[in-house]
Amino acid sequence: MRNHRYTETDILDKSRELIHAFMSKKLLPFKELLDENFVWIGDYTSQYIQGRDKFLETIVLEGELPPVELSQEEYTILTHERHTWITYGRFIVKTNVGKEILFSSRIHFTFVWKQDKGTLKLIHANACHVSDDPVQEAKISENTPQAMIFDRTHIENISNKETQKISIRDLSGNVHFLFPNEILYMKSDDKLVTVYTEHHSFTARTTLNEMENSHFIRIHNSYLVNIRYITKICRYKATLVNGIELPIGQTRYKNIQKQITRKE
Repeated sequence: MRNHRYTETDILDKSRELIHAFMSKKLLPFKELLDENFVWIGDYTSQYIQGRDKFLETIVLEGELPPVELSQEEYTILTHERHTWITYGRFIVKTNVGKEILFSSRIHFTFVWKQDKGTLKLIHANACHVSDDPVQEAKISENTPQAMIFDRTHIENISNKETQKISIRDLSGNVHFLFPNEILYMKSDDKLVTVYTEHHSFTARTTLNEMENSHFIRIHNSYLVNIRYITKICRYKATLVNGIELPIGQTRYKNIQKQITRKE
């Protein structure tokens, strides 16, 4: 029987499947994706582990921890040679503490996948936690459990649990999975659209018509804006929470005014 021919999309989907399985504490499907010679390298000296079984011993308690929510997901193929693929990317994890406070951490990762007799297995993973505060980084204990090191930086209380993520492939081939609430606005330039989030921006080959949904409002032929982030409109301009001003088309102004009033 011939081996299955994996595509780049298959590999990216597998990377996302593995991350989501671990973060949602579905450890059985997570374990099944690991090669027996799997190697894990993390932030700290205790996170340099050779062998699947040895690694699994370190995550026994993970299943008892609460699931975390992923946002700002980005996945990319770095290279591919015969039956080996290397992917990398980044995402943000959030978790509840009590009922109201949310914490998060940004994660960067690299995966190495290998196909063996039609089966795809992860043979190596490296993940690091990103912080803009070196003092805070120095305070994190290297003995902190794998998942608990996600619970660090305070973030706004925005729930995305009932919302479907949007999948967007940028011009570099990176695939972004974003909640609508993570997008501030989008700007069109012919058949290209630049997506602006709180943390970064990227450009995709698409149109604003294709990106429209109930979370966004068309304020101009060239702009689609997340209505929750508009703080005010005045003199044919919309001001966003980060202070950016965007033009409003004259024919759209009164309708937008009504929608903003209803939101308030």
